[in-house]
Amino acid sequence: MQVIRPNFEKRGGLVTVITQDFMTKQVLMLAYTDEAGYLETLETGKAVYFSTSRKKRWMKGEESGDVQRVRSVTVDCDGDALIYFVEQKGDGACHTKAQSCFYRSAVGGLQLMEAPKAGVKEVLPFIDTQVHTLLVVDAGCVM
Repeated sequence: MQVIRPNFEKRGGLVTVITQDFMTKQVLMLAYTDEAGYLETLETGKAVYFSTSRKKRWMKGEESGDVQRVRSVTVDCDGDALIYFVEQKGDGACHTKAQSCFYRSAVGGLQLMEAPKAGVKEVLPFIDTQVHTLLVVDAGCVM
């Protein structure tokens, strides 16, 4: 099996990791990993990150039990960022026990970041208890 080695030198030994739910593609968290953590993730199938505040490697769920089983890993075109597609076990990915770390709107209320596509009939705000999202309805189909 050929393993792509990310560019760990570019950012001081770390690469950014975006973690997404394998089935829903929801972004669960953003973290960092070092080379040893990346290799351990590939070997064990469990997400291993590097804490920039504690300056140490950690396996997701080692304390909380909220383990992430890695199903797929992709690397970006520059080799300095990864996406881990995971099965999230337990309460959630966030240390607050939320499913995702991205559950707060940056600017009060829901914001549509770009103009709706041509043919979009209406934009409906939809608030999930865990995540703020916008549902865009086009002729009765949710996009």
